[in-house]
Amino acid sequence: MENFAEEKYDTEKSSSDAHTHFAGRVTAGTELPICVSKNGVNHVIEKNETRKEILSIGLACSECFSGPRLAGILKRGFEYEKQVMMDLIAGKPAAPLSIHTSGGVPQPLSDFISTLEAHLPWNDRESLDWCVSLQLEGASAVWAGIDMLLQLQILRGNRHRKMVAVGAKSYHGPPSTSFGSSSPLFTKHAQIMYPVPVAGEEIDEEVLLSQFERFLDKHGDQIG
Repeated sequence: MENFAEEKYDTEKSSSDAHTHFAGRVTAGTELPICVSKNGVNHVIEKNETRKEILSIGLACSECFSGPRLAGILKRGFEYEKQVMMDLIAGKPAAPLSIHTSGGVPQPLSDFISTLEAHLPWNDRESLDWCVSLQLEGASAVWAGIDMLLQLQILRGNRHRKMVAVGAKSYHGPPSTSFGSSSPLFTKHAQIMYPVPVAGEEIDEEVLLSQFERFLDKHGDQIG
């Protein structure tokens, strides 16, 4: 049997080949910069065989932690995945790294929720009615959050509050089927857009706040 444990991924591999068959965020086939390494907001990216260091502020996949602190957070998960890999290599039944919820949940979920509970911002946690929804990527996370909040409005008797407010320049996944300002294929009747500052354009703060107040006056009672 091949010794998969000895294989190593080549992190120095060049990015000279364009991403011919990749469609993500921009036109399919566009060559995107490769993030070679990162330490917090300090990223090293490579494009056209040239590397440079940049500061990445924002980003939907930014981390709050880096270095040894992030390593400490990831350690238990790493050990779990390592054991799964050893079992798979040996041909043994292995614990799932992920599984469709129709088939159950991974054992570490209970530990994760217990750890998360310790960081809830309320003192009397025992009497709280709370839950957590976990999604793997941005568009699904936005959809799940909206779904739960709209259900809460129904439980509170606000059945008329079922619109979703999105920024006039916003992006949360595939533009036609996710909430956000872009809609190239369909009209998204469940959302309304509010004014936001635009990067690279001058703004008049008083004008922007006035526009936002008018938006709330008009739509505030519709938003769920």
